[in-house]
Amino acid sequence: MTTIPNSITRFAKQAKSLPLDRIIRPSEFHVDHLSKDALIPEDDETITPSNFGTLLDYLTRYILLGDINAFDLPNIELKRYLDAGLISSDYFDEIMDKEKSLEPLVEKAANIDEIPDEVFNIGLDICAWEIAFRSGTYRKPVNYPNQITIENLKLMLKRIEMFFWKYGRPSVTAFTASTKNGYLSGDGDYLLSHTIIDLKASNKTTMQPYWVRQLLLYYTLGFYNHFNDRVIKRLMIYNARVDTVFYINVSKIDKSVFEFVNDAAEKQSLVNEKLINQVNGLE
Repeated sequence: MTTIPNSITRFAKQAKSLPLDRIIRPSEFHVDHLSKDALIPEDDETITPSNFGTLLDYLTRYILLGDINAFDLPNIELKRYLDAGLISSDYFDEIMDKEKSLEPLVEKAANIDEIPDEVFNIGLDICAWEIAFRSGTYRKPVNYPNQITIENLKLMLKRIEMFFWKYGRPSVTAFTASTKNGYLSGDGDYLLSHTIIDLKASNKTTMQPYWVRQLLLYYTLGFYNHFNDRVIKRLMIYNARVDTVFYINVSKIDKSVFEFVNDAAEKQSLVNEKLINQVNGLE
C-alpha cells in the first residue's frame, strides 16, 4: 500500500511536487559554521539516525529548555494504545513512572557531562512512542545508546546550548502547520521571536533540498496562510552534528514561491482526504 503523504515530513520528500526551479535552491541560504572540522561521525553509534535525531530533540526540549510538555505526543499515543487494549495498564504506568524518574536524574547533574546514562536509555523508550504517534506503528527499541552514542549526544547538547546563546533561546518549543482541511500537517521544532528553526543531527555538511522544502512548508502552512498569528522573518536549519547554521530571510523569497507551495500542499491535502476516506470506507 502506498504511504499517504499526510505529513509535512513525507510531503517534503516528494521532489516532483515541489521542484527546486519553482521554489528556492539550497545555495540561496547563508551558512554560519560555528566551529571548524566539526563533523561528529555516526559510524560507531548504536541507534538509528532517525532515533538519534528524535532523542536529541527530546533531550533539548526537556533538559535545555525545561519544556514541561515535551512528552505530550508520546503520552497521547500511549493513551491511544491503552484505550484500544493494545497495552496493559501496568505497562502504561511503567512508562509514566519512567517519565517521572527523569526529573530527579536530570536535576542531580550539575552540567551536561554529568547527565547519567540512564537518562538516555529512558529517553529512547519514551521517544519510541513519539515515533509511533507519527508513523502509526510502535516498535520497541532493540538497541540502546552505547557510550560513544551518549558522548556524541552530550556534545551535541552542548553545541545546541551555544547555538541558543548566539541566536537566542526559543520562545516556542513546538508549533503546528496545516492545510485548510487538516489532511496535510506537521509540527515544527522551535520558534525564536521571528525565526523558524528546524534541528538536525545529520552527517550532511551542506544545505539539503529536502530541508528547503520542509522549511517552506512549515512557514507557508504555519504562518503565511495565517494558521498561526506570528510574524516570521527568517527560516533556519541548525545541524548539530556539523555545528552549522543555514538560514534565509523571508524577505529574500518571492511571494510567488509561497503561493506555489501553498497551492501544491492544498491540492495534495484534498487528495489525501479522499484517499484516507476510501481507506476508512467513507467513500
